[in-house]
Amino acid sequence: MKTLCTTENLKKGILAAEKIIGKNLTLPILSNILLEAEKGGLRVSATNLEIGLVAKIRAKVEEEGKIAIPGRIAGGILSQLEDGSKITLEKKNNSLKIAYNGNSALIKGMDAKDFPIIPKPQSKSLFGINALEIQKKGGNVLSCAAISDTRQELTGVYVEFFENKITLAATDSFRLAEAVIKINKNKNMEDFRKYLAKNKSVIIPARTLAEVIRSIGPDDTSIEIYLAENQIFFETTDTRFVSRLIDGKYPEYKQVVPKSFSVDIFLKKNDLLKAVRLAGIFSDSKSREVRFKIEGGKNRIVVFAESVEAGEGSWGVDCQLGAKSDMEIAFNNRFLLDGLNSLTTDEIYIGVNDSFGPVIFRESVEGKPKEDYFHIIMPIKS
Repeated sequence: MKTLCTTENLKKGILAAEKIIGKNLTLPILSNILLEAEKGGLRVSATNLEIGLVAKIRAKVEEEGKIAIPGRIAGGILSQLEDGSKITLEKKNNSLKIAYNGNSALIKGMDAKDFPIIPKPQSKSLFGINALEIQKKGGNVLSCAAISDTRQELTGVYVEFFENKITLAATDSFRLAEAVIKINKNKNMEDFRKYLAKNKSVIIPARTLAEVIRSIGPDDTSIEIYLAENQIFFETTDTRFVSRLIDGKYPEYKQVVPKSFSVDIFLKKNDLLKAVRLAGIFSDSKSREVRFKIEGGKNRIVVFAESVEAGEGSWGVDCQLGAKSDMEIAFNNRFLLDGLNSLTTDEIYIGVNDSFGPVIFRESVEGKPKEDYFHIIMPIKS
């Protein structure tokens, strides 16, 4: 095996693969990445048996071959090399020689035959989605997925399928986000309808979606989606992911979403974001509580926080406020910042019913809330 490629191309594939692997004392091969040089280029593979990745790398192959090498060592070397140079990979017995600008390293490898087979899609893709849209909206939804695995289904992202769109949703019981993403023109509509007749939704591990989003590059315009029993495949221009699906019933989160609101608030996102950050300086280090004081009839929200160790601070924000009476709502400051940062329009909408019910945040254009994404935060009951 001998191949020549640029450092930036190799670095992209190796570092993406390194993020997939983990320490596995029972199966040491899973701490390795598989390099395969063949006609047409170099292929990098990695798996932890839950997520698998196969990345194509543009390279000049002088001699075909394959080898498995420790991902951490390969990633450690590549992360220190500058872009814009050529790098040579050559198999020497059961080691891989990396030559770069007159320098070299020899990495001890393992037999490629021991590397697990990463599944391939057995059918055509069911549909495609816009890469930039899943990168933006999927990233926003991910922030609400639970980290603790007490309820495994909450550590995933719930995906519901429709003929012309999909919805992504995640919740950790304290907050909830949902995004709508349109499906690109479907080349395989008949098979997709057959799938819909049996399967309306799946739960994807949050880490899988995070790695797919991380892999999206400037050349990726669409992501193709393939579905099989207990598995989902994502394919970009140069990278294919396969992941197990989470088995379980996702909570009926739509029951939590209010159908209407008694108080409609429109205001500038950056004005509120600044006030929340400033008030957050004074919030209690444990509860991180920040309060909204809605002043009915004044078109104004006061963001307030206090703590024994820091003191107190309040900042007013002008808004269009459909409320006649005063109201006070307590939030976790970090949840507020995550929610506000997920919105991209200058103007935003906040829907409120009372001090303890779900509060919804949406993007707004010309005084109208957008329907393709929302972020709900449950107030702190104090």
